[in-house]
Amino acid sequence: MEIKTWADFGALSKEELDALSPEELEEIKASIRKAEEEARAASEAEAKKKEEEYAKAKELAENYKIRAEKAEKALKGKREDGGDTPKNELSQSDLITLIRADVPEEDFEEVISYAQFKKISVKEALKSSVVRTILSERKEERETAQATSTGNKRKGTHTPSGKELLANARKSGELPESDEDIRKLAAAQFEK
Repeated sequence: MEIKTWADFGALSKEELDALSPEELEEIKASIRKAEEEARAASEAEAKKKEEEYAKAKELAENYKIRAEKAEKALKGKREDGGDTPKNELSQSDLITLIRADVPEEDFEEVISYAQFKKISVKEALKSSVVRTILSERKEERETAQATSTGNKRKGTHTPSGKELLANARKSGELPESDEDIRKLAAAQFEK
């Protein structure tokens, strides 16, 4: 019988204990103490490892929390003047100012960007000669593009023939709506 724990040692009968020499008894006791110390050391090492992993996980969670808070602040984008309008959105007064100034919607971003860059209000940005120049140039570009646009030519309407109407009716079950087209369809059917 191999003795590895104090429970094993305590389970020995009186005859078995008497059969062992004092040196053997001390050797068994020493091996049990050594096994217990190794088990305790392994347990402490495992506990330390788990503690380190917990500390790392806690630190990582804290870093994620800080990043999330920073991202949330960036999304909210509080204005410098204490207003609670995000940087990418317009306040109602800014929107009204842009509309009253007849600024085209596609130019809103340009005016807003300039106002944010200069850290001035949209109303003050519209008074700026830089913004007025940009807006007038863009207006001129749009007018020129509209005047020279060649893609808006009117095309004549196509009236389908009786054969086309018949083919559409057979293929997709699509029947014409006008009386004239229905007559063409009937005539094409009779011809066939």
